[in-house]
Amino acid sequence: MMQCSRMTTTLKMTNLLLAVACAAVLMGSATADEEEGSMTVDEVVELIEPFGDACTPKPSRENIVEMVLNKEDAKHETKCFRHCMLEQFELMPEDQLQYNEDKTVDMINMMFPDREDDGRRIVKTCNEELKAEQDKCEAAHGIAMCMLREMRSSGFKIPEIQE
Repeated sequence: MMQCSRMTTTLKMTNLLLAVACAAVLMGSATADEEEGSMTVDEVVELIEPFGDACTPKPSRENIVEMVLNKEDAKHETKCFRHCMLEQFELMPEDQLQYNEDKTVDMINMMFPDREDDGRRIVKTCNEELKAEQDKCEAAHGIAMCMLREMRSSGFKIPEIQE
């Protein structure tokens, strides 16, 4: 019985970590389950930092913090880190300059169940808005910023992360 409880807790934590990482990849914001409370910037950065090991150039902590805080005027290295993570999660396939609509909507649904139609509309809108962008890092960041704006204006509850 104790082992089952431990496995359930581990599974919950794994799902929480995946949701946090996905949220950070998509738009920089991250939340924990309501019962767990919000996460600090440092906690989110620590969860995301290992993903930077697979990126070239490897992001600095400053780049990760910038992404988590949704800095619209982020450094190019920060934008490239977001792109690298999107590739790792297969949300922005290699050699593509737009988000994979189905996978991105699936990630949105993990964080916001029952909002699939809104999520799909937002991904389409933002992919279309940035379709002329030829730099993969700029496209990744621009689509994320667009999605964040669109989600907020559509009533998605996106928490602000404090420095």
